[in-house]
Amino acid sequence: MRNMGFRFGVVAAVLALAVYLIIPSIQFYSKSEAEQENVRRDAPASLKRILNLGLDLQGGMRLVLEIDRSKLESDDKDVIDRAYAIIENRINQLGVAEPTLQKQGRDRIIVELPGIKDEAVAKEVIGKTAQLEFNLVRDDAERERALSVIEAAVSGKGGDEAAEGEEGKEKKAEAASEKADQELADKLFSGSEGGDAPDSAAKAGGGEGGEEYDAFEAAGAFRSLVEYMGEMAVVRTDNVRKVSEYLKRDDVRKALERAGLGRNVFLWGNETKNLDKNSQVGYKFLYYVKSAPEMKGDVIKDARHAIDQGGMNAGKAKIDMEMNASGAKRFTTVTGHNVGKSLAIVLDSTVYSAPRISSRISGGRAEITGSFTIEEARGLAIILRAGALPAPVYIIEERTVGPSLGQDAIHKGLLAGVIGTGVIIVFMIIYYKASGFIALFALLLNMLIVLAAMAAFNATLTLPGIAGLILLVGMGIDANVLIFERAREELSQGRTVRSAIDQGFANALSAILDSNITSVIVTLILLWKGTGPIRGFAVTLIIGVSASLFTALFVSRTLMLAFFHRQSKISI
Repeated sequence: MRNMGFRFGVVAAVLALAVYLIIPSIQFYSKSEAEQENVRRDAPASLKRILNLGLDLQGGMRLVLEIDRSKLESDDKDVIDRAYAIIENRINQLGVAEPTLQKQGRDRIIVELPGIKDEAVAKEVIGKTAQLEFNLVRDDAERERALSVIEAAVSGKGGDEAAEGEEGKEKKAEAASEKADQELADKLFSGSEGGDAPDSAAKAGGGEGGEEYDAFEAAGAFRSLVEYMGEMAVVRTDNVRKVSEYLKRDDVRKALERAGLGRNVFLWGNETKNLDKNSQVGYKFLYYVKSAPEMKGDVIKDARHAIDQGGMNAGKAKIDMEMNASGAKRFTTVTGHNVGKSLAIVLDSTVYSAPRISSRISGGRAEITGSFTIEEARGLAIILRAGALPAPVYIIEERTVGPSLGQDAIHKGLLAGVIGTGVIIVFMIIYYKASGFIALFALLLNMLIVLAAMAAFNATLTLPGIAGLILLVGMGIDANVLIFERAREELSQGRTVRSAIDQGFANALSAILDSNITSVIVTLILLWKGTGPIRGFAVTLIIGVSASLFTALFVSRTLMLAFFHRQSKISI
């Protein structure tokens, strides 16, 4: 009994952690639908700490998309990856909380959109043709001037005052630059030595001009939302929606046109970054680029990720890109006239990378280097190839679940769980007496651990997942039943209470492990091959089996030793 303090400490710590992890979910789902929508809009980062409800519980849309390979000139093994990248980007623009995408076989993609409000818009956005473009990134001074004009516009000054001082001096130079840009016959990027701009950025406030930027941040409602990582403009993820609304305003657009900046546009970067690893605050990059693309994705012939074999980037991942004849010609022109500038790779108005042009490159071949991982390089290569997707994607199956049907499913699932649990409670108390109460406490802790773990992993609870929880009630009690029956046998042979408890757990261990391990094996196969709700069932069951082993073998034993070690018999 010397280690009982430690055992109770472990149980208490697990209980406290589980309660801590499940509280955000309880708080979120206790709010009204309007309040939940406000949280999704104003504090999206907090949604990463709650248990999500699947399509079948909160309503939404499920689509099965199929690639028409009959339109392919050859058997393109990467076509599903390219389609997946495009569709994922589309869905991110819809703003759906926790969408699910999954490849099925070699031709199909399953899309689940929980809580989607406008199914027609979703289908239109997902099904439209991808647009890959290459847009010149404007320099920092021009971006700062545009931000100042916007600040003046939203603060009621119209934007003219902010533009007036510099406009006279820069107007001629800007006009000449715009004219030269238009004559460059659609340009492309090389980025052969420069890295992706975000990757080369320093920490916030650092870099040349950092103090000036910091001082400007307090200037007003709009500028206070824009921060900096080195020379890169960034916006906190919870402020992205506000900044987007400012940028879409009609008075802002007119102010930028009056300032001679109407041919440029602000675009969001695809990647979200943290200032430090311990912070949960994410930032989106805000790029200021020329509106008219220098080149479109249809000139990309091929793009592949590889490992750089020489030079300063030896051993690092890179992307080798090849263009068709017209693209090669444009590429030579753009790299020759824009050395030192950056060119953004834009897929559906989202910037995926903005490498710097380091030199004039001819021949239609280029490489993009930077601080890429292999997976990042592979993903960017897919994006480059996605711009000229060779096969259409069709919706072959559509299923819409209304919120009322989802609520009905929740109510029926909970009712089934309550009835099943109630029957087990009655049985355990009548048949196993005080030991039954111990088993029930372990069971409740088991359920709490499962839900808390799913919330911590930001997992999705589906209707089959609820079925999995109900199944776990039986599995959790099953382990305790094996232990209690073994302990009864030991008591009938005249053993002491402590010895009966120890032997009961020891003798039941192999049977408990065998049954749970076989369950995990089957569940892993479901997780591997299953889709949608089946995967939700598998995730719930895997977490539940792990929690069941802990509660049955550790928690139940701790409580039995604590309550019965001084007694001459066990209430079992």
